[in-house]
Amino acid sequence: MRHMRRVVALLISIMLIGAACQEVEDLPEAHPLLSEAADKIQTATSFKIEIDVSGYPVAIKTGDLGLSEEFPLVFEYANGTFAAPNQLEATVEVSLEQLRANIELVAIDQQQYMRSELITQNRWIAQEIIPGFTPASLLASNSGIPYALKTISDLEMVGLEDIDGVDVYHLKGEIEARNVYSLTFGLIGTQFGRLGIDVYILADEHTVEQIVLHEPLPNDAVEGQEPTTWTITVFDYNKTVEIGTPVMDDEGSSS
Repeated sequence: MRHMRRVVALLISIMLIGAACQEVEDLPEAHPLLSEAADKIQTATSFKIEIDVSGYPVAIKTGDLGLSEEFPLVFEYANGTFAAPNQLEATVEVSLEQLRANIELVAIDQQQYMRSELITQNRWIAQEIIPGFTPASLLASNSGIPYALKTISDLEMVGLEDIDGVDVYHLKGEIEARNVYSLTFGLIGTQFGRLGIDVYILADEHTVEQIVLHEPLPNDAVEGQEPTTWTITVFDYNKTVEIGTPVMDDEGSSS
């Protein structure tokens, strides 16, 4: 009986080792998988995108809003919908000292419109809230999100993981800071050097689910501050989306 138990235990161990080896063998190659996922963003007619940041604050240059440079708007979170080739609507959460506010943003081609109860008294105004940003830049052939993903260096497959109950392939590598402008809606402060990047790709659909950027602390950071981490989630690919220019009355409010 003792001998039989040893045999059974040995067989179970062999089966577990074999299953583990099979799982490793079944992992797709990192570069083809990432290229496929990037191409699915490139050809998407629409997608939703969430951007969340933590750590060192991300300041927004406010242009002509008349706000003090001593107390800039700080970006906290954005939830938007992109419609190819050149339309975006989003809700952007910002903070101003101890106050928090939501900004509704509509960007169509070169034009941006914004509305906020705190900043514009709930009136739509034509205002560039993200300097130099256009929705088309998200898919630009030499600077968009797909381009950025394909420039990741030292790419490696970490393995199969779980995000909120969904199986994803976890890839990691490094990316040049200049290549993540569109990925961060033009808000990233680091302009040079390399950033750590993690990419999570849905195991079933081979679409990008989440991107995490690790931005180094700037030279003027206070001791104890944490580096900025960008968590960018992409979902709801190829849904029917309608985005229109806000209709404004003579006083600038939507009608």
